[in-house]
Amino acid sequence: MTPLSETEKKLGKSKRSGGRGFVAKAVASVSALATLAGGMALGAVAAPAAYAANAPTTSYDRTLGNPTFESAREANGLAKEMNYGAILHAWMWSANTIKAHMDEIADAGYTSIQTVPMSTIKGPEHGMVFTENWYYVYQPSGTGIGNKVIGTEAEIKAMTEEAHKHGIRVIADAVINHFTSDWNAVESGWKNSNNFHSDWGNCGASGPGSIRGDAINYSNRWQVTQCHLLGLLDLNTQSQSVANGMKDYLVRAVAAGIDGFRYDAAKHIELPNEFDQYSPYYDTILPNGAQYQYGEVLQGDSGLNAPAYPALFNKYSTNGGGNTGSKYGGLMRAVVQDKNLDAGRVGSLQGDGVRDNQLVTWVESHDTYANTNEYSSQLSAWQIRMGWGIVGSRAGGAPLFFNRPVGSGGSNPRFAERSQLGDAGDDEWKHPEVKWVNKFRNAMEGNAEYLRNCQGNNCLMIERYKTDGNSNNDGVTVVNMDGDKNLAGMDTVLDDGEYVDQVYGGKLTVSGKKITSGSVKSGKVHVFFNASNTPRASLSVTGAKSFKTDTTQVTLNARNVNNARYTTSEGDSGSFTDGQKITIGAKSAVNTQITVKLTGTDADGNQVTASETFTKKDPNAVVSYTAYAKKPAAWNKIYAYVYVDNNAAAGNVIQNAAWPGELMTAESGACDGTADQVYEIPEDIIDQAGDDPIRVIFNNGGAGEIAGNKFPGDSATEDPDDHVDAAGLLIDGSYVWDGNITSGTWEEASCLAVTVDSVKISPSGTINLDLADGATTQLTATVAPAAAANKPVKWTSSNERVAVVKNGVVQGVAKGTATITASVGGKSDTVTVNVTGEAPVVHDTTVYYPAATYGANSTYLHYRIGAGTWTTAPGVKMEAACDGYVKYTIEGTEGGQIEFVFNNGSGQWDNNGNKNYTASGANVVVENGTVGSVAPCVTVVPVSSVSITGGNFELKEGASKQLSATVSPSNATNRSVSWKSSNTSVATVDASGKVTAVAAGSATITATAGGKSATVTVTVKGDDPVVPVQSVSISGTGVSGGKATINVGAGLNLNATVSPSNATDRTVTWISSDDSIATVSSTGAVRGVKAGMAVIMATVGGKSSSVIVTVKEAGPVLQSVAIAGTGVANNKLTLAQNKTVQLSVKATPANASLGVVYWSSSDTSVATVSGTGKVTAKSEGMAVITATVGDKHSSIVLTVSKNGGSSDRFSDVPAGVPFHDEIEWLAANGISNGYADGRFGY
Repeated sequence: MTPLSETEKKLGKSKRSGGRGFVAKAVASVSALATLAGGMALGAVAAPAAYAANAPTTSYDRTLGNPTFESAREANGLAKEMNYGAILHAWMWSANTIKAHMDEIADAGYTSIQTVPMSTIKGPEHGMVFTENWYYVYQPSGTGIGNKVIGTEAEIKAMTEEAHKHGIRVIADAVINHFTSDWNAVESGWKNSNNFHSDWGNCGASGPGSIRGDAINYSNRWQVTQCHLLGLLDLNTQSQSVANGMKDYLVRAVAAGIDGFRYDAAKHIELPNEFDQYSPYYDTILPNGAQYQYGEVLQGDSGLNAPAYPALFNKYSTNGGGNTGSKYGGLMRAVVQDKNLDAGRVGSLQGDGVRDNQLVTWVESHDTYANTNEYSSQLSAWQIRMGWGIVGSRAGGAPLFFNRPVGSGGSNPRFAERSQLGDAGDDEWKHPEVKWVNKFRNAMEGNAEYLRNCQGNNCLMIERYKTDGNSNNDGVTVVNMDGDKNLAGMDTVLDDGEYVDQVYGGKLTVSGKKITSGSVKSGKVHVFFNASNTPRASLSVTGAKSFKTDTTQVTLNARNVNNARYTTSEGDSGSFTDGQKITIGAKSAVNTQITVKLTGTDADGNQVTASETFTKKDPNAVVSYTAYAKKPAAWNKIYAYVYVDNNAAAGNVIQNAAWPGELMTAESGACDGTADQVYEIPEDIIDQAGDDPIRVIFNNGGAGEIAGNKFPGDSATEDPDDHVDAAGLLIDGSYVWDGNITSGTWEEASCLAVTVDSVKISPSGTINLDLADGATTQLTATVAPAAAANKPVKWTSSNERVAVVKNGVVQGVAKGTATITASVGGKSDTVTVNVTGEAPVVHDTTVYYPAATYGANSTYLHYRIGAGTWTTAPGVKMEAACDGYVKYTIEGTEGGQIEFVFNNGSGQWDNNGNKNYTASGANVVVENGTVGSVAPCVTVVPVSSVSITGGNFELKEGASKQLSATVSPSNATNRSVSWKSSNTSVATVDASGKVTAVAAGSATITATAGGKSATVTVTVKGDDPVVPVQSVSISGTGVSGGKATINVGAGLNLNATVSPSNATDRTVTWISSDDSIATVSSTGAVRGVKAGMAVIMATVGGKSSSVIVTVKEAGPVLQSVAIAGTGVANNKLTLAQNKTVQLSVKATPANASLGVVYWSSSDTSVATVSGTGKVTAKSEGMAVITATVGDKHSSIVLTVSKNGGSSDRFSDVPAGVPFHDEIEWLAANGISNGYADGRFGY
């Protein structure tokens, strides 16, 4: 892609070979750049012609919805889901090359092929070599389909048709964030400055060679989305017309056979509601008929809402959507380099809140390989295969295999130039190990996974299983980087049976969940499963395991099954097709179970069965599971990781949060003094679990495979009554862990569980916070009954980028709206928080720390500001704050970062695990190793008064006015203002104080804060009567009798006059009857396109007028122009004050077309000139009158005198003396001194 990652930006590295040299080569001329900056409108985005009405409608229609495609896909054993199947990144392959290799691609097990971008481009400019040339496909010049690398649109369509014959789908890389940096190369339909963000204003220059603002701060989302990445023209994604133009391109690509898109630089495009102004871009372009869409959202930016992108892509795609898993790719490269395949280390796909099935994973991508940072190009092909054995076998993610150019990478140059753009790369993409990992993946679609090391961390087993007693449905990939290994005696989750190594021919035998025989070779990827020439058959029922409604729907799934039928314990039955939904529950009472059974046969006639049980629960029942714990002394913090033990595949696990789970709530003396930490199992997890067990693992936030970091550890007991198994502690009520890491107990709690009836937040409703005033407020939650009042309340924010909350203290972060929720015992209440204003500059930073750690009178803060000098150890002594905290205010931080640690002054230190703490902002709170920004306590300052700015006012019906209220004192705790209208039929007021007039009358507007109020009266008057448009007429240079003639490429400025002049509607709409002959802008600027006739119509207020424009082929080329008129001689003219003269322009040759003439005066205080060339003398002096036609111009010197005679200022320089006119002009402009060296001055 084109963007710099966060790390790259910090290191100052270039995304393109040659650094700024590339930008210099790409810069257009100064005049072209000025055209963009000046904003001359060259026409709106022209949408190319759409495909015929009988073209395919969506990707799904011609693939999964097409029996022919499905037959081919199943025959080749390819995955059904694009968000799961392996992707071949046919990097720099042409469409013809891809088509020629389709049989091999299908045989290698790839579900999808990803192509290079297929939009029109500038270049490549250096033939078809890779070096300094590959990146042109990522810099489109427009939205046509086809370029020199991928081929023509017809070739692309032929390639996609061939792919579909093999059951393969095609993903096109799409560059939708930016265009080329060369303005001259931009397609004419897009060549309008309004289609791009302004060159300067959002970002500064990254260096002296910058041609646009490209110095992006990646922690500033506005700059990330609005600035010019690498100086490339950044599309104005807030523009609906730009969005429409890009959608048209994507729809045409889908019509040409494309099934999905990978969006380059996706995070550089704002989310729809990310900023105050709604952005229509994604909501417009994504409903394009594609089946699968994912975005390049490189991880690591602060403020990046990574999960929101795949949510958008998934919303508009039938087969899922996702993000690039760049973090996991970096981890893969690290583990294969140091041969450390620790199962705990590689377990998480590190999606930053993105689900596993919404990630595209890789060992390397074209960015990590092709750019100058050399992130992955030095890895060997063997290391890449080792990594692919892991990512390709995992249950989560859609793995992408990047195809390197022939003979390149590893110990060879990054681009050995042994192949060209358009050619296939090396053969690693079809290596037997890669091929069989892909086939293994396809066969295991829908299976769960288990990762374990085999005799050391240099060997990893990825087990995929169903636990259905059928070994043909299970398998394992073994990635062994060093040393031959005998696997006999190892535990496994595979069903009993024999498993064949499809790569090297060995066998693995399993009995009683133990491997009894089997071995692996050093440096090999072994793939053990029983491959079949016939598609695997499977049945399943999916849906919530329990429900509290009268009925619920469940989905019946049948893969490669004949005669699929279902029966329910409610007595219903019938045949079904894959994906069919049925309704259950109507015939069952609450607290009863409903069983759904499925039957069918596979291709060989063998019976296939499945069943699932669902529980109908009492909708009024409240189920509460509570985990209590004593925090181990060795742990700084304690988390509860909660999940449903249902053997779900990765990406589908029901859990409270990704590892390590959620931080427990500290509560001294909890559960009759047996615990000091509390965690309530979320009710939605209890509901989703149904009859499946719920388990909890306590941990300190560290890696689970390290002894002492979690309880229970990596061992289990056989006795289920202990509520302990290999993975976690069973919880089905209230239980207490005693905090012993090695031999702790997990027992039913002795404390009496109290049922919560309700929870109420105060203040309620909507709360307004102003960043300028600190944007902080204290909420309280009242829990009923009184016996439950001391239960811990869980506070959450729906959008922590807008507002965060801790212990009821809400801190506004940025403009926007967030919902604050207080929940306890299955009950909850919410308030809405509106955050407005701009945050003031932070001058000082206050650091808070728990007093219990080192004592309220013996806690020290050792710090430095930025890269400055540390305080003298042990640092500064902190003082008591409130609610068990100590604090210290560091003055003069000015919003900068501080680095700090804590200690007791006697050698005991909290240094964040030898990493030190870093933070910035007004408040920094450290607790249990976590850094937050919400001050732990708020000193209540009552409101003394409220005032509304401006007093009483009037509005017309439909008009609005923004009111503001001032709360005193300025440091009052509850500064949130609520607004109310006494008569909403007259005027309404919203939560921000915006008053909207509804109907004539009067209403009182009241602002209330902290129990104090202020009022103003609004008087609403009826609207002025509507004055209808009676007529509209069109005029312009060259328009006569409703007709005008221009040449191809020439322009004509039309003006519309609306009568009467006080008409209510004066908005003029311009249209052309044929844009292929003549276009017209929104301001009436006409431009000839080709010879012919077109009608230009202006419409306003239901009235119209038109002119017929005849476009002729351009005549002789204009060589020069000259100004003519009465009194003009030798490019000079003299006029008396207040006199006028009509000037004209003569062309050379005489029959050349002039087009539009622009007139100007160098000094309008001396003389003015109209758009038609009429000059008016104003005052004595001299001015230059200039006529400009295209790139030609002519000027005359005009002298204005009082009576028309000589206006010489100097008697010794009469007319006719050399340089007379120049001296007079200088004098007229105040320059009266001359010097011997040729200089002039005032």
